[in-house]
Order: sequence, then C-alpha cells, then structure tokens
Amino acid sequence: MATSQQTATVLEASEPLENLKLILTSPRPRSPDTLTGYLSVARQFLTFLGDRVPPAEMDLRRYFLKRREGGISDSTLRTTFAVLQKLYGANQWKWPLIKEDRPEISSETDTPAFTREEVEQLIQNRELYSKGECFYLAMATVYAPRRIELARITKRDVKDNTIRIDTAKKGEKRTHLIPVEIMPYVEAYRPRENNVRTLTFMFDRICEKGLGKKVKGYGWHSFRRTIDTLLPTALAKADKPLTLVGYFLRWSRRSTGARFLGTPMGGVYARPEILSSDPFFVDREVFEVHPFLPLWADGDKQAL
Repeated sequence: MATSQQTATVLEASEPLENLKLILTSPRPRSPDTLTGYLSVARQFLTFLGDRVPPAEMDLRRYFLKRREGGISDSTLRTTFAVLQKLYGANQWKWPLIKEDRPEISSETDTPAFTREEVEQLIQNRELYSKGECFYLAMATVYAPRRIELARITKRDVKDNTIRIDTAKKGEKRTHLIPVEIMPYVEAYRPRENNVRTLTFMFDRICEKGLGKKVKGYGWHSFRRTIDTLLPTALAKADKPLTLVGYFLRWSRRSTGARFLGTPMGGVYARPEILSSDPFFVDREVFEVHPFLPLWADGDKQAL
C-alpha cells in the first residue's frame, strides 16, 4: 500500500504535468502527437526529480548530463531543452539556463555521404538484416528520404504498388511508384510511425551488420547525399533532364529551379507533368538510371 509520503509525491508530480498539458491545449491545442511527446519528456524529468519539486538548477543540469551519458543525441537533447523550458514556464519555475546552454545539432548539409561502394556493400549484405531493417534500407537507398520522413511512414502510406512520403522542409509531398526490385521487402514488413531516435539506433545496427562498424557522423541523410551526387551524372549520361533529380527527391520547386534552371522562379513555373500524362513519369525515368535499384534484384538475398 502506498504511504502518505509516496501519495503526496505522485500528486506533486502530476500537478506540473497537468499545468503543462493546460498550456499545450489552451487556447490553441497542439496536435495529439506533439502533446503526447511533450508530456512523455516532461514525465521522464519529473520521475528523475522524485520529490525535488520545484527543481534546483543543479538538478536540471544533472539530468542533462545523465541523458547525454546515456547516449542520447544532441538533437534529442535539444528537444528536451525546449520541452523542459515550457514545463518550467507552465509551473512558474525560474528557468536557470540561457540560450547558449541549448545543445547544438549538426546541419544535414554537414552529414557526410557514403561512397558508392559502401552503399553497394550495405545492400548486398541484406541477408544479415531484419525485415524492418531491409524495409528502411530499401526506402533510404531508393527514394532517399530524410530521417523524419522515414519515421512518418506507416502501413497506410503503402497502397497497391505505391508509397506516399510525407515530405519535410517545405518539399513536395509525393506518392512514388514501388519498383518490382524492392517490392518483396515492402510487402514483408508493415511499417508504423517511429520516433527519430529509434531510426537512429536502427541505422547504427545496419552499419554494424553491413559494414562491420558504426560510422560516426553518418546518418540516414548520408544516403540522400550520395544519391544526390550520383543521380545527376546518371541522368546526364542518359540524356535525361537534370531537373528530375529535384522532382524525384521531393525538393521544393524553388530549390530545383535554383540548382538546375539558374533561378528559383524557373522551378516555380516549370511543370514536369506536361512531359507525360503518366503520373509516375518521374519515377520511371529515374528508375531506368538509378545507381542502386538494380542491386536489390540481384539474387535471393533474404528469406522473406
């Protein structure tokens, strides 16, 4: 049976959460996913505190140190920083940290690219992976989505022979054709929405199995960098328009125009749909010269 002290601690811990929930739902309610995520982060911090509420500055700093020593990424710590700052505000606790204390995260543009040989090795070793790992590796090496875009994929996005990618960073949301080369790996796994941390751990597992080591500084975006580097050359050799790179990788129209047409507005006014009535024209054109797609068809590499 819980003691009166334990009961008081539970009540004290629940009140800060209720205050945060109130701030997140009134007057403008946040999305259910945002609300769940914020409350989960705050609950972990309050559990760490126990009965030390309101927390002292050193309690907060010790919590960040504990999380970092536990292997949490700077990206996750940066999110934690924002959530706890809001928790403090909701409970009128004085926030002791300054802007310079906020964890820094590396830019995607700083993420190194894999070599062609490294990606080929990862695909060729797919018999070492789970069905889920094969699914996400196939997505990464064919469509080159960002990590958050991978995390958003659910079974509802896979329909017949297509897959929808919920594009981030103001890019164009796209429904892609699923090529026959990766169809067995798509059919063998039912994706559900993940958090980005789960996918980071999966990326490390795939590299350890497929390359024999973790690759520090690399991430899912490394596949995007590699495909972005190799695809323009492949298209040029086949005398295909380079703008297909931007359309296929779901860039914004302005980004495509700035890189391949010399002006952002060139991308805004360009209409790839006039090239063909086929809604999957871009996919079919790219699949013909895709640097990694053929590797997925080479032999029976996994018992599905």
